[in-house]
Amino acid sequence: MYKRAVFLISLVLFCVSLHAQDTATDQDPVMPKLSGYHVGVVQIVFAANGDGTKFLDQTSFYSIGFPLGVTLNTSGKVKVDLEVVPFVKPYVQTDLPYKVHVLYHPGVLFPLKHGWTFGLRLACESGQGQFGFTPLVNKAFKIGEQTVIFIELVAPGRFGPEKNSGYTQLGGLHVGFGF
Repeated sequence: MYKRAVFLISLVLFCVSLHAQDTATDQDPVMPKLSGYHVGVVQIVFAANGDGTKFLDQTSFYSIGFPLGVTLNTSGKVKVDLEVVPFVKPYVQTDLPYKVHVLYHPGVLFPLKHGWTFGLRLACESGQGQFGFTPLVNKAFKIGEQTVIFIELVAPGRFGPEKNSGYTQLGGLHVGFGF
């Protein structure tokens, strides 16, 4: 099941990148490779799986992430986004002060009209033993000549860490600055 999900997500991303390359014409202006970069804060609000639903207000569930990303242009409208997210999980009621893990989060972004963007990311969580995908919807607001503030709804889907862990659906909010 896990291998099939990773294969299907990889196949979709590959097909999208091929389509983006095919849509370019010789008359398109030359675009710089670097589209921009972003920093932000992501907060997962809930997680639902076979064991029930956990929410942000439970100290055993709480963690916070700090996404850092670089966005690259393609020859089409699609953008490639390479994101790394360090997550910090504080342990309030134990002797362990906190745990840190890293989420490797590459993906493709599909810019829409009026500052909206749809995206899909692959996800590999080092230190958690989880992998999956993250669909997202993003709205950007200009605050300067080349600076935006954005709000993004994320719906991460994760598999693992154990073989019998099954699938976990999460929901969260990412707020950040794009340059």
